[in-house]
Amino acid sequence: MEHGVFSHKGLHFRLPVKDDLEIVQNLRNDESTWVHLSDPRPVGPADQKAWFESIGWKGGKMYFVVYDDANPFVGLVRLDELDQQNRSLRVGLDVLPELRRRGYGTRIYEAMKAYAFDHLNIHRLWLCVLETNKNAIDLYKKVGFKLEGRYREAIFRYGHYVDYVLMSCLENEHRREDASG
Repeated sequence: MEHGVFSHKGLHFRLPVKDDLEIVQNLRNDESTWVHLSDPRPVGPADQKAWFESIGWKGGKMYFVVYDDANPFVGLVRLDELDQQNRSLRVGLDVLPELRRRGYGTRIYEAMKAYAFDHLNIHRLWLCVLETNKNAIDLYKKVGFKLEGRYREAIFRYGHYVDYVLMSCLENEHRREDASG
């Protein structure tokens, strides 16, 4: 296994490799994943290959495979929408269905906040989530993200439109959490 790019409290983060493409494709095509994404269309092997060739900061997107000592693949983190002038970055995460509800989301978002604020010099880390994804919203609040606004009726799911909720965490909020925790 390739060595991690960085580690945080027992989790390791590495860049995706070609051997990851099938597991990433299966994760993306799992209904419990895509139903919460802005684009519900399935991806095939050619789509997955094109995705793999497009990732990297030059393409404006960075992905990390998350793993630990017990699991060679826990999930996939996305960093994109980098605004260098305003020091803002979007984050997203998909955890394998069989590993959900085991605390990985909390630990991964804590690690990504530390990475973004301590190493990438980010001021604002943000994300969007479907208003119907209550578990995710609870997780984001738990790890310090605050409601910022919403894109009203922006996403079509189950025959009707739902709001896309915008949440963020600021560097100073993260620093206060670190100091008190």
